[in-house]
Amino acid sequence: MHRYQKNTIPLLQDGEHIILQSQGAYKSNSRSGWKIAWCFLTNRRFVIYQGSAIRFDIPLDDITDLVTEKVHYVIRKKEAFCLFYNSKKGPAKSRIWFVTSDLDDWKTKIHQACILKVDVATVEKIAGGLDHDGQDILWYLWDKSHARIDQLAELINASNHMHVLMNIRETINPVAEKIIGCPILSFERSKVDPETGKAVLFSWWLMGNHDKWTQSDERLLDIFDEDSCIQVVMEVKGIEVSDLRLDVERDQIAVRSVKTGSTWKEIINLPAEIDPDSHEMHLKNNLLEIKLSKRTQ
Repeated sequence: MHRYQKNTIPLLQDGEHIILQSQGAYKSNSRSGWKIAWCFLTNRRFVIYQGSAIRFDIPLDDITDLVTEKVHYVIRKKEAFCLFYNSKKGPAKSRIWFVTSDLDDWKTKIHQACILKVDVATVEKIAGGLDHDGQDILWYLWDKSHARIDQLAELINASNHMHVLMNIRETINPVAEKIIGCPILSFERSKVDPETGKAVLFSWWLMGNHDKWTQSDERLLDIFDEDSCIQVVMEVKGIEVSDLRLDVERDQIAVRSVKTGSTWKEIINLPAEIDPDSHEMHLKNNLLEIKLSKRTQ
């Protein structure tokens, strides 16, 4: 087998970095032969690199699924991963096969980078199988996306870093694998924070595409000024009434979610002053109703 130079890599885009790379063989048609090449997974693309040219360049957003198959390779059957992706050539999905020695690493990394979708419900389901320390670590990373091990140790008052590592490797990730098919936490020596654009070194990350609901101008918010009271109706998600706090100040209220992993604050101006000691809150079907008594002179 021809050996490529280890430092031979495709030209990377600004802000792009390599997550995983391996030498192996690929084919893009079930009837075609195998071709020796390097396979690269970056934070933006899946790349097949042969010689000094890019043969395939697939944006991560276009990858739709990943399966493993037993394929004929040389003179025997070998396990390969088959990547499905949206092709610009037409509506039909395309696919490509790749054989490599570290197949399990590729399956995990591609699943985490391209396919895994994580929302509050997913985190809650995983957290249900964890102890208190595991829950605190998971919700903290859902909220912050990444953290150093010393930060996690301080979070749960661990006596040493090994306690954190054991919890992640023997509890959190095994529970996640049973529920979502792959580990949810990953240690990265260097990874770019998509929100800040800065490289974060030697930290644990919550993997997958995060569907975090936040307050926005597009959410429902109605205020009804009645004779003796003011009623506020607003849309909220992923919380219970017990997760909410209400701060009242003259003609303004602040609605806060104190739930770990789903914290937010909404300040609402009201058409009249209200009694700070008289209010009711009810939540049904993601609609929060707040009834406030007007302040009497």
